[in-house]
Amino acid sequence: MLGVWPLGESRLVQVRSAISSVDADAVAIGAPGPPDGKLWVITGVAYKPDVAETQVISFGKCSLKQGDFGIFNPVSLNLNPAYATFIEQGMEYLLFPGEYIVARRVTHTAGSRMMAKIQIIEIDQPLYTYNEPQVVKRQVRALSTIRSMIGAATPSARGGAVERAGGEKEGKRNPPV
Repeated sequence: MLGVWPLGESRLVQVRSAISSVDADAVAIGAPGPPDGKLWVITGVAYKPDVAETQVISFGKCSLKQGDFGIFNPVSLNLNPAYATFIEQGMEYLLFPGEYIVARRVTHTAGSRMMAKIQIIEIDQPLYTYNEPQVVKRQVRALSTIRSMIGAATPSARGGAVERAGGEKEGKRNPPV
């Protein structure tokens, strides 16, 4: 398992796109969002106006239940042919049921439209996670063994002699006179 989704789900990559009306200052992408019991893993985002323009743009996550959240601070960009995105260097972004992305611009060039798309992988929202008790017990035991080995190799705070894991003694040495 890589991240929060199994690699087998990558066979089900989808693209959701949207185009705004003329002179709009926002476009919703993927509305109304994942259905109940599903999550969308966003692996790619692309926004650009249909004309070359330099505008202050931002991205937000919207939900009817919880309101709007900013996910990309407003920034002035020269777009078209360049795209704007909030996904960088292999990042992924999760959308929960009923959430979707909105691209916004402060103003617009007369007659322009906004075009945006997201690349998603739809996964099932787990009901719960279960940890096998024997596996957890082994991990706790292994961690305590590692901690005790590290503790044995650390000199004490008072500067007394401490035996290292290899059996050597270490302590304060008198400086040469």
